[in-house]
Amino acid sequence: MRFFSSARHTLLACSILGLGISSTAYAANTEKTAEPTAIKRFLGNSDMPFSRAVQAGDFLFLSGQIPLNEKGEIVRSSIEDQTNAALDRIEETLKLAGADFSHVVKATVYLSDIALYDQFNKTYKERLGSNFPARSLVQAKLVDGVDVEIDVQAWTGANTSPAKH
Repeated sequence: MRFFSSARHTLLACSILGLGISSTAYAANTEKTAEPTAIKRFLGNSDMPFSRAVQAGDFLFLSGQIPLNEKGEIVRSSIEDQTNAALDRIEETLKLAGADFSHVVKATVYLSDIALYDQFNKTYKERLGSNFPARSLVQAKLVDGVDVEIDVQAWTGANTSPAKH
């Protein structure tokens, strides 16, 4: 019985502090949210089993982004075009959470072939300006035969203001 009493007090404390153990606020593309809690999920337009992004406190975690155009169709042209398409979708998702590329603190990049590194890097550098996050880059076999996938993590804390590009 002591366990249940202790668990009930823990749940009550989490509820009062807004730590949302089992309840989460969902934000679709319309930016509508339920009551504020510690976790906010930004749902995508597809019926895939993952969120477009999840905000946990002051951190924003974006799911891996493959090169899709604004209609959700896969971009299958040059690595430069694919990189721009993936970064366009990332930029849209960041904007939903009130952030931009200057808030990104970590990026993980997956390339289908390491030989694409220089072309990818040129486009990446042009798009991010001087706001380079920490980054890892690996070669991997990617979904639907695309050449690039990028996931990012951003800091959206109250004291963070976007840097100038």
